[in-house]
Amino acid sequence: MQPIHWSPEFETGIDIIDSQHKRIFDYLQEVDAAIKQRDDLKIRAVAKALIDYSISHNAFEESLMEQANYPVLKAHAKVHEAFRRRAVSYDQRLENGEDSIKVAKEVRSDIGLWLTNHIQRDDKHYVPYVKKTLEGNFVRRMVKHFFA
Repeated sequence: MQPIHWSPEFETGIDIIDSQHKRIFDYLQEVDAAIKQRDDLKIRAVAKALIDYSISHNAFEESLMEQANYPVLKAHAKVHEAFRRRAVSYDQRLENGEDSIKVAKEVRSDIGLWLTNHIQRDDKHYVPYVKKTLEGNFVRRMVKHFFA
């Protein structure tokens, strides 16, 4: 598997989003490491954490877009929903006892490719709208709401 690493090309310029994206990249590397160790429990735990974190990140992103009155929010949310359904299916496969290495490789590949493409293509489009809202101190209220 080709390593997937964070690089400046993925920066949106929105600190909280960039830090969440970086965390997803970290999870992708943790999945790689767990697969190399062939540790079934670790593979399942890290893959599940990657799935859960990615889904919650997308929900947070949508809340920022909603507050920014992003005009393409519904279309963006549909892309997130399709991703969520795929991610949940991986989680269910792991819960059903399917080969953890096989599923983790698929999770890592699918989420890694999806993330890199999604950031560069879809996420960069909402940035100006969200940045304008953030100037009004919105992010502090959202962080307080989601992480308090």
